[in-house]
Amino acid sequence: MSSFEQEDNKWGRRSAETAEVGAEARERQPEEAEKKLAARERAELTSREVKNTQKQMQNILANMQAVIKAVRAIRAQLQLADDGAIPAVERDKVVVTGLRKRLAGLRAELSDLRGALLQEELVALSEEGALEVTDEMKKEAEHLVNDWLAELGAGEVEAG
Repeated sequence: MSSFEQEDNKWGRRSAETAEVGAEARERQPEEAEKKLAARERAELTSREVKNTQKQMQNILANMQAVIKAVRAIRAQLQLADDGAIPAVERDKVVVTGLRKRLAGLRAELSDLRGALLQEELVALSEEGALEVTDEMKKEAEHLVNDWLAELGAGEVEAG
């Protein structure tokens, strides 16, 4: 085989390898976009669930206060001793305790989702040209994720 043919084979292999790497990158791009979108959707749902749970707790607590006030007024009218035990309020306290636990779990999940979103943003930023992740890229990704979570009304979510 002549040196010309050998050189031609090398160039053919290199161009095939380059095309293969490019194809892999194009295939990976939609997959990463889907992962990012899925993480955002989960964060949106979790954020809504946090808001609903908080609102539910506020409603229950307001209802408990109204019931306690009404029971005290009735006991005063009937001149009964105020022993403090109101079954409906006791049940509501149990519900509120459960909601607090659920809220803590949702906040932990939001924190985990924040970490996943941050990772996806770093991947997206690094694909824009940099070979390694810099502190500036980390700050930019964190800024993007925090802004997006603030738009959802999730407020400050601690890193997980």
